[in-house]
Amino acid sequence: MNRKNISRTLAVVGLAAASAAPQNGAEVRRVTLTEAVHLAITQNHALKIARLKVVENEQKKIGDRSSYFPSITNQSNVLHITELQNIGIPAGALGSVGGTLVPAQGVTLPQGQKTFFSSGTQISQPLTQLIRIHATNRIAAAEVAVSRDDLKNAENQVALQVHTLYYDILIARLQKQAAEQQSAYAGEQLRESEDDVRNGSALNVAAIQGRAGLLESQQSVLTAELQLSDLNTELNDLLGLPLDTRLDLDPAVPSSFDQRPREEYVQTAWSENPEILAAEEAVRKARAGVTSAKSAYLADITAYARQSYQDGVPFLVHNFGTFGVSLNYDVFDFGKRRAAVREHDAELAQAEENLRRLKDQVAVSIEKSYNKLDRTKNLVQVANQVVKLRQESERLAHNQLTQGLVLVSDQRQSTAATYKAQADYLQASLGYLLAWAELEQAVGRTPGL
Repeated sequence: MNRKNISRTLAVVGLAAASAAPQNGAEVRRVTLTEAVHLAITQNHALKIARLKVVENEQKKIGDRSSYFPSITNQSNVLHITELQNIGIPAGALGSVGGTLVPAQGVTLPQGQKTFFSSGTQISQPLTQLIRIHATNRIAAAEVAVSRDDLKNAENQVALQVHTLYYDILIARLQKQAAEQQSAYAGEQLRESEDDVRNGSALNVAAIQGRAGLLESQQSVLTAELQLSDLNTELNDLLGLPLDTRLDLDPAVPSSFDQRPREEYVQTAWSENPEILAAEEAVRKARAGVTSAKSAYLADITAYARQSYQDGVPFLVHNFGTFGVSLNYDVFDFGKRRAAVREHDAELAQAEENLRRLKDQVAVSIEKSYNKLDRTKNLVQVANQVVKLRQESERLAHNQLTQGLVLVSDQRQSTAATYKAQADYLQASLGYLLAWAELEQAVGRTPGL
């Protein structure tokens, strides 16, 4: 690919953009391709949401990690009961002393109070549950990594969208300039046809055809303007700018790259592509899920110590302490735990198969992008030859017009053809650059950074 020719054509785009820019009061912002990528990554709404998702999962992981440590809880109760069971001791129930009954008469002993209060503060340390807690923390760590990989993948996709819209606007502006040149040619041809009709050297059908050609060329200009407006709005939305911002795009985009062997791109993608990295984290998450499901077969054993206070409960002092170990175990659950293990085994198998699928898919994407890079490079060379021929034809037409050998419309037609060839050449050149951006995105790198 001839880098000088690409730069020259891009300079033509700059002139076309300047002439095509609407003169109104809207803000004009000059943006290079690199700046556009940075703007999109910084301000794009979807990427902001993805970053918040990373923060959400990081906080969730911090919360899950706290389960490793002892917990301190307090339980307090105020209760009122309607009736108490009292103890009655009849007279002489304890015998007699010197002929005197003990007790001398019946006694009723109340059992506590109808309203009583209790409060206990307990520190608990899970023991066998640590296996499940460790698995839960592995799942949380995998979710953090997946959300980061998803963010990186979203950044790469947004950067590729920026490249696509940026190039589309450059192409559309030059195509609009070519359409305006074609309109000028059609207008000149119509004027000449009308002169010939008045002179009697042509039929009215020639003028009718000229008017039709002029209307068609004007329609092409309007279509190009509408396309430019739509593309400009889409790019503003992608960059997080006000939708009415007029963008002055810098046509000086990178035009040469260090192309490596395709096998090297595949190996790099397997270690850097965020989709593959996220799939690997999904496998780790699924394995931790299997471990967590199997841990349900273990009894939950917790060591604890408790300090309690009560007022109104019989036979207990106001303050007392307890400590020990509690055990909780589901003896039979009608196959619930077995089903959970099988469920997570299936999830693990899905994650492993998805990882293999993504690796194959990325390899195919790299193969297609690599081949597209070669094909578009050849298209650039062909389009470059067409531009040279059109430019030579325009030069000859200009000389012939000076010598009176051709009409003005012929010279304008040659100029319009040159603009169209330049637009085609630019489209081929930017197609080559876009193919490179797609290859970078497939590998896992952010295009333009």
